[in-house]
Amino acid sequence: MSDRAVVVASAPDFIAAQIWFDALKDEGIEARLFEQSPGAALGGAITTGIARFPILVREDDFAHARAVIGRLAGMEFLQPLPDNEADDRRRRWALFAVVGIAVGAMLVAFVSQLVAR
Repeated sequence: MSDRAVVVASAPDFIAAQIWFDALKDEGIEARLFEQSPGAALGGAITTGIARFPILVREDDFAHARAVIGRLAGMEFLQPLPDNEADDRRRRWALFAVVGIAVGAMLVAFVSQLVAR
């Protein structure tokens, strides 16, 4: 059983988010909701029109939560199914890039020191 939280949908406004949240709760699915906008970062002012309201559920509840929200709002607001293998590949490539940049920077510093002598 996974306790990892994943975004199941992103509501366009607070009212839709609250309706979806309540429907998930009624189905016995534990969910969280928050505002994602510049206003959220600046103290919680809802910035109508640009605010999004992601709904998070446990990874194990993703399919059930997706079905619940899909019945209420259609498929437009649902997030794609999580692809853990693709996430792992992206993390490996990001690590490879960071290490490559660090090694490159050390080589440049070493060579510039040799040239300066």
